[in-house]
Amino acid sequence: MSRIGAVQPASFAGAEEHRNAAQACAYVDEAADAGVQYVVFPEGYPGPYSGPMENDALDRVREKARARRVWVSAGRLERGALPDTFHITHLLIDDAGEIRARYRRVQPNHPLFNAYLMGGRHHVLPGDELMTVDTPFGRIGLLICSELFVPELSRILMLRGADLIVAPGGGVHSRTRTRLQETWRAVARARAAENLVYVVANQNLLGSSRQGRTCIASPERMLAQRDDPGIAIADLDLPRLGELRSHYYDEEILSPPADEQQVFYCRPGQSHDRRPEIYDELCRPQQDAFAYHYERRSLDSWRAEYERIKHGR
Repeated sequence: MSRIGAVQPASFAGAEEHRNAAQACAYVDEAADAGVQYVVFPEGYPGPYSGPMENDALDRVREKARARRVWVSAGRLERGALPDTFHITHLLIDDAGEIRARYRRVQPNHPLFNAYLMGGRHHVLPGDELMTVDTPFGRIGLLICSELFVPELSRILMLRGADLIVAPGGGVHSRTRTRLQETWRAVARARAAENLVYVVANQNLLGSSRQGRTCIASPERMLAQRDDPGIAIADLDLPRLGELRSHYYDEEILSPPADEQQVFYCRPGQSHDRRPEIYDELCRPQQDAFAYHYERRSLDSWRAEYERIKHGR
């Protein structure tokens, strides 16, 4: 089995954000001491995210990953190709401290995202590529935060062979935290059960928040949950994943041991029932149904929108 750890930190923001680097390195040490092979940090952590962009957090985490021989998912903002533009980035670092993947969040991709989540300070450019990476503990599909609510993204990662989908989450406003907590976990469980994958979904506890929703789900059960700051740890059983994928609906394979807790059933072999020929509607923009839809856009297109927003046109 492979052991993973999803970190839910009581993080620092703004002028204090530089303190996240030492905290993150301490979490890597704690996880490695517990036998964790892959440490998942939340969106924008250890940064930079809300503070100055001149920040050595990533270099320090890479060095710690190399020293402790663990893989790490880290989050930060990266500068875009236009002034005052950024990408929200999920970096996968291997156990030699090398960056193996740089995934840029693809959704949301409209001005409301910048106004609501970034306070209008920055314009966030979306990425336009989904990523899977082969690792010693299976193939990982990379997402960020609310992209887990978009089932098409997880399904594409599954079709590309992902065994584990990792969706580091950001903070949650206090007025929605309690209600969103169970929704977040329900979505993680749904993505795991419908795609027969493991799902990691954690949270960055910003400011005074001390109630999180970090979880690690398998297709059959919730493996680990955490509400307070710390690390949720779980073991991944890839042979079991193979059994669930290769068997068609079978009551025998679904029967868990009597002492199992937090069990929820999946449907083994369900990918064999796919009918791609009737799913083409998913690929067509539905402007009448939603105010915004994803479209692949050139840098020139984003430059024009950037100028429009900048000058209030």
